Amino acid sequence: MTCPDCGYDNIPGADACEKCGQPLSQADLSASEVERSIMSHPVSVLAMKSPVSVAPGDSVRSAMDVMLRQKIGCVLVVDNQQLTGIFTERDVLNRISPEPGALDQPISAFMTPSPETLRTGDSIAFALHSMSVHGLRHLPVVDDAGTAVSIVSVRDLLRLLAVRFADIRAD
Repeated sequence: MTCPDCGYDNIPGADACEKCGQPLSQADLSASEVERSIMSHPVSVLAMKSPVSVAPGDSVRSAMDVMLRQKIGCVLVVDNQQLTGIFTERDVLNRISPEPGALDQPISAFMTPSPETLRTGDSIAFALHSMSVHGLRHLPVVDDAGTAVSIVSVRDLLRLLAVRFADIRAD
């Protein structure tokens, strides 16, 4: 039985993983191919796109212009190569629309500071769980230094799931 936490291949019927000690009684032996795939594959297998970023002092107007030109749903706010926030289309609707003079103010006043993030080695299941629990549509992916390397969107995850389901149905 493969440990869902560390991936170690244990003896069938083992109660705990011999490598990490995690209980195996909760492991779902009937997991489908899609479930196994999202639990075992890291987010790095997705079509990782380079993140589009703005500086904290940039205006809301310029950030929205970037989003429109690039046809993207969010920009990362980066200061000295460190992720400080995220600004999304939801922020435009909920924070900018009600505030008439907001367009010429700095993006740092309206961004979501210290956003939830992923690491490239985090599983797709972890990304789905994080998005679900926190009600997110975009998650920045950072390296060990905290530098943003990509963004995972709900669209990326839906695309992967659609391909996996199509592959299974074809078999």
